[in-house]
Amino acid sequence: MFEQSGKTPETAVSPSQLNNMARRSIENKLGRIWLNGEVSDVYKAASGHLYFSLKDQQSSVKCTFFRQFNFQKINLKNGDNLLTFGQATLYEERGTFQLKVERVEKSGIGDMAKAFAELKLKLESLGYFSPEHKQKLPAVIHSLAIVTSKTSAAITDVLNVIKRRNPLIEIQIYHASVQGDNAIEEIINALLTADINHHDAILLTRGGGSQEDLWTFNDISIAQTLFNLSTPCVSAIGHERDVSISDLVADVSAITPSAAAELLSSDLAQSKQKLSHNLQLLYNSMLNLLNSCAQKVDSSHLKLEKSHPKSAIENQKNHVQHQQAKLQHFIKLSLKNAQTQLSTLKSKHNHFDFKLKEKFERINYLQHNLENLITITHENKQIQVQNLAQNLNTLSPLATLSRGYSITLLQNSHELMTHSSQLKEGDTIKTQFATSSVFSKIVAPKSS
Repeated sequence: MFEQSGKTPETAVSPSQLNNMARRSIENKLGRIWLNGEVSDVYKAASGHLYFSLKDQQSSVKCTFFRQFNFQKINLKNGDNLLTFGQATLYEERGTFQLKVERVEKSGIGDMAKAFAELKLKLESLGYFSPEHKQKLPAVIHSLAIVTSKTSAAITDVLNVIKRRNPLIEIQIYHASVQGDNAIEEIINALLTADINHHDAILLTRGGGSQEDLWTFNDISIAQTLFNLSTPCVSAIGHERDVSISDLVADVSAITPSAAAELLSSDLAQSKQKLSHNLQLLYNSMLNLLNSCAQKVDSSHLKLEKSHPKSAIENQKNHVQHQQAKLQHFIKLSLKNAQTQLSTLKSKHNHFDFKLKEKFERINYLQHNLENLITITHENKQIQVQNLAQNLNTLSPLATLSRGYSITLLQNSHELMTHSSQLKEGDTIKTQFATSSVFSKIVAPKSS
């Protein structure tokens, strides 16, 4: 029956019929088989079923592991090398070839995971991932180069995000296949061409896919090209769970192409608002600076006016005028006071009879008597002084000495010696005569 279906237009089959025919054929011809490969794209559904792929360098096979086979003790992760046994079949609804797994056995790390780990270790030892080798993205990007396939879904997402956020960015797309035999060479050529065209940044991107689909971006030649670019480069390969060597080597990595577009395109509205704010700050700063300079100019002008000779002369002139006014006021006030006092004296003079002539005569008489009294008193005092001087001269020791007497004094203490008992051997005495004196030394005092 199957052999005749679809062979003629009259016997054409529907997609569901074809998938059913293919499933039966696969199950009948292949049956249950052992399959060995590297695990990728592990996914555990809410139903409890486990989905993953087994791959090698060229191909991959979808696998389904239903929960009734009790796989809870098996901890699958990407990169494991797995030996499986199950039914080869076709998922009719999607037309997808798959293996319904019934038994699994781990057999170590897969070849692709091993190759990825070895390359990562090698590039890390060469400093390809070091932060000091990473270039910073410009704060504002005006020209952006995008290296990807023109037919990819990633380029549509990127362009939509940039158009929404900042349509002023100039974009140039450098087409390169993102998987396949020519992908590596095309990606390298596109990166090098973009680098020499002096863009602000380069975006290397592609959408999600299996690990096999993304394996191109784990190539060492692409890694070396990214490391040697002079233009800052952002890598956004696959989705958040995907990590490639290109992501590790690039200056910046993004979890998705859309996230990379967000990173590279500053929000135009925010930039406009920020620019307006900065312009206002600049205006305020300039206004404050101008006001400060104006105040300094006014202050300097005021100092210059104060120190100008003309100002000094004007100040002196004002001071003289002020003092002159004060003096005139003082003179007027003094004259007024003098006139008041004079009026007062005139008024008093009109009320009293001074009899000036009689008073002058009386004063002259008293003055004459006072002069006579002073003369007589002076003469009497002179006579008294002469008498006292004569008596003093008579009693003076000098007068006694002039009659032949002398006075004896002890040299050191000037004590008056009146008896020889006051002296002792070795004393020096001074004998004072009327007009001279002699010094003597006691050899042996003689008692009387």
